Amino acid sequence: MKRIACGLFAIIGLLCVIFPEQITAALPYVLGITMVGTGILYCLPYFRSREARAEHSAELASGCVLLVVGIVCVVHGAGFIGPMGIVWAIIGIRKAARSLSCAIQEFGANMACVTSLIEFIVRMTLSVLLLLYPMEKFVGHIVLLGLELIAVSIRPAKQLPLMLDGNE
Repeated sequence: MKRIACGLFAIIGLLCVIFPEQITAALPYVLGITMVGTGILYCLPYFRSREARAEHSAELASGCVLLVVGIVCVVHGAGFIGPMGIVWAIIGIRKAARSLSCAIQEFGANMACVTSLIEFIVRMTLSVLLLLYPMEKFVGHIVLLGLELIAVSIRPAKQLPLMLDGNE
């Protein structure tokens, strides 16, 4: 199963590197449709059983939010690239904060913090650029995503650095 996932990551990564403009153009629709489908699946348990409605209220709320955002994403299409870039930038800034936290924790005589510090600088720089210029920098970030997916597919998961460990 791990080999299939690695192969799929490599293929998707290669597509992101080779066709970043086309993927950027299709992404709002793919993500929007996925969010709508996921939203529907999240809402279903709430309506299946009257007795268990209280248990499934959180899923219903999440499902409704996914439905709304998914519909907005599909309706606005390419116009949704800017907001997606901003969200992606904020996620990157959160990851940069984790990298800086690791650098601070690792700081000491052996200077093991250098890798985490470099990771923080790269993540923060790319995220701030995407935050300031979401439309202009989005395609470049698709290429970077492709390279990251290829790297994840090549390197065994247990050896991945923080930036590629899947704890997004």
